Amino acid sequence: MDRPFFISLRRFACTALLACALVGGIGLSGIASVLTTDPIKFRITQDGDKLGHHSVSFRRINGDLHVNIAIDIQVRLFFLPVFSYRHRNHEIWRDGRLISLHSETDDDGDKYWVKATASDDALNVEGTNGSFQAPLDTIPTSYWSIKTIGKSVLLDTQHGKLVDVSISPAGENTLDTFNGSVDAQRYDVTGDLNLSLWYSKSGDWVKTSFNVRGAEIEYFLDSDVLRTAERSPE
Repeated sequence: MDRPFFISLRRFACTALLACALVGGIGLSGIASVLTTDPIKFRITQDGDKLGHHSVSFRRINGDLHVNIAIDIQVRLFFLPVFSYRHRNHEIWRDGRLISLHSETDDDGDKYWVKATASDDALNVEGTNGSFQAPLDTIPTSYWSIKTIGKSVLLDTQHGKLVDVSISPAGENTLDTFNGSVDAQRYDVTGDLNLSLWYSKSGDWVKTSFNVRGAEIEYFLDSDVLRTAERSPE
């Protein structure tokens, strides 16, 4: 594998992959009505070889849905690290809308951050590359919500910018997962992003794939799929 491949992988991760999680703990002291569920965990592979992992965890606190996403990728060549990617994002959803987002990214040494906060009439976004206002119903490039497939504009959670997409169904597939076979609908994303997403009949995100310089990058479920009702933004 040559260095241009890793540069392309980094550029894709910058614009397509994720919306990921962190920003420390949620601070549960004195907070009632907390529901915690197990995370969704993906293995990230390149042509079958493991590159890293991507996890999404959910917690309901007094009706708000807190989502934490963590992505870690490390590529080694002859046991030496040649590329690393670390992305963390913390989202808060209320009544089906994103009200807060804070992401931090270390893209092989390049650092990025994004913050988004909902006001009465807009989603206020600021980050490494500046600030702007987005529509209140904007969804980030987290992909865990099946509402993603109904959008033509998404918020890039690494660079803090809006990306134009076209998302269309591309057939049904039966996928092998940690829990056995899952019937899923594939959706192809084109435009500023190019990837494929799979959602189960119950609305669970169960797979992602995309291509970088001829290399196939795929997400495979590595843990239980959560019940959609527990993590729906509604």
